[in-house]
Amino acid sequence: MDEADGRMLLRKRDLVDTLGVAKSTVADWVTEFRVFIPTMKDGALTWYKPEALDVLNAIKVMREQNLPKAEIYARLQQKGVPITVEEAGNDVQRAVGPLDARKKLWEVMNPVGHALERLANHDDAMDGLAGQQKSLGERQDGQDERVKALERTVQELKAELERKRRPWWKFWR
Repeated sequence: MDEADGRMLLRKRDLVDTLGVAKSTVADWVTEFRVFIPTMKDGALTWYKPEALDVLNAIKVMREQNLPKAEIYARLQQKGVPITVEEAGNDVQRAVGPLDARKKLWEVMNPVGHALERLANHDDAMDGLAGQQKSLGERQDGQDERVKALERTVQELKAELERKRRPWWKFWR
């Protein structure tokens, strides 16, 4: 362990020993969730801040619950785990690469804008369908009431016929 600013820094081996999981597992988690893992670089060496253990322990628990990566990301964000600015910046830089940042931003935002526009249109369509559904429901309720009224009328007519029923032989006169 090394010290920086009076705090103990950890090597990957220290993380493995503390967490009790395979080195490859820790390496995968550090790679997959790097924006949540606080590190310090010393040339080619990567040191992990003590807070990294808390994050990795949380990841370990969630992995044991078989949660998917996206769910783990969401839960880490909900817990308020800080995103390491350096790693997030590196991720953006890797995504942008040598291209002009404005051009890349336009390439990303343009489809997002179109997607949002389509979503707005879908919302309008859904509102229209909800109105139609409500109208049809009201019409069906009216139909149900009319059917019940007709059924009552039929029952009343049947009862009246029973009261007025004459034996069949009286019809032959």
